[in-house]
Amino acid sequence: MRFLFFCCLLCCSLAQAQTRVSYRDSLYLDHYRPQGKPNGMSVMFIHGGGFTGGETANQKPFAEGMSKRGYNVFVISYRLYLKGSSFGCNTVTPEKLKAIRLAVEDAADAAKFILSRADSFRVNPGQFFLAGSSAGAETALQLLYNPFAAADPARFDYFKTPRFCGALIFAGALVDINTMQPANWVPMLLMHGTKDQLVPFGTASHHFCPATSQGWMMLFGSKTIYEKGKEWNKPVVLYTYNGNGHEVSNYMFREFDKMDTFMRNVVTGKKIGAKEVVGVGMK
Repeated sequence: MRFLFFCCLLCCSLAQAQTRVSYRDSLYLDHYRPQGKPNGMSVMFIHGGGFTGGETANQKPFAEGMSKRGYNVFVISYRLYLKGSSFGCNTVTPEKLKAIRLAVEDAADAAKFILSRADSFRVNPGQFFLAGSSAGAETALQLLYNPFAAADPARFDYFKTPRFCGALIFAGALVDINTMQPANWVPMLLMHGTKDQLVPFGTASHHFCPATSQGWMMLFGSKTIYEKGKEWNKPVVLYTYNGNGHEVSNYMFREFDKMDTFMRNVVTGKKIGAKEVVGVGMK
């Protein structure tokens, strides 16, 4: 009987640790509360999947790993405009940009939803981080340095006031480097493989599509973003994984110490500067 009682308590505890909440229409977020002593920091995570797939449930190792360290974690769903299609070289560029734009719209709405309920979610707005992997990292970067903002001021003007104290970007890239300026810089932790075959480490076309393809689209990856931060003397840490490919987009499942150190340094005001760490995490 005692064993059964203990199992019931354990199951109840696990159930309470994660809650699914609708934030708009059929879109939702999975909320993972801190396990143990909360550290006061929250993070909104956007999953990858090439804007064609991906599930919030698959991000559980990240969410649980962070919650065990005291973080308040929100993993959001968003519209997968190209579901059943492709984000490759044969998909025309306007369709690719639409897929990104819709994801950015949803991420913006999710962030506003969380912050509008900061008290009930126990979110400190001054310690609210943004994170994303692959397509989710691209979505996160576009939300921070938004090329779509002018076309939808009702949705995006809210973000003219900084809403994120920092960002964790796993194999992401910008579609327009000019939207990133010293005045709107956000402290960033970047992780990227130098041989990423999908999202360029530096500046190149997405999927390395030839310029003659209908899906040609230039992207500005982690190295290019880092160099801008270094030029402007901004807080940015780039972990360069020499020889690694797009699998680095999943390193949020393993690099908990690096993420934790970065986030704690941001909220405590420690001077970070621009720092590149090369040759880590080799296969």
